[in-house]
Amino acid sequence: MAQKDPILGRLLARLPSLSEILRGSLLHRTTFHSRGCATCASGRGHPQWVLNVNYPGGKNRQISLHRDQLPQVRLRLKNFRQVKKILEAICEFNQLSLRAESPPRTKPIKRRD
Repeated sequence: MAQKDPILGRLLARLPSLSEILRGSLLHRTTFHSRGCATCASGRGHPQWVLNVNYPGGKNRQISLHRDQLPQVRLRLKNFRQVKKILEAICEFNQLSLRAESPPRTKPIKRRD
């Protein structure tokens, strides 16, 4: 794919690997058992990390994470935000280039008073 503009090339070069992205939110929450657990009975509960992903129709998925997965999940969430930001910049660039490439109008626009 040939690059038409160095700005577009720089934006594309900043994209992280798309195989290293993850959509969602990282939540730290505490769960409690209803009975039979001394930790829960004392009020401390069980802290856990969860990846929460929302889907259309009000659906969501929560995936419990191990502590050793947190750095990888944080990095992939950060990469997703970066991809989203760069895609917005590319779209903006492409919109501006459409205006620059559009042919001049042959008839003036009639204005209503």
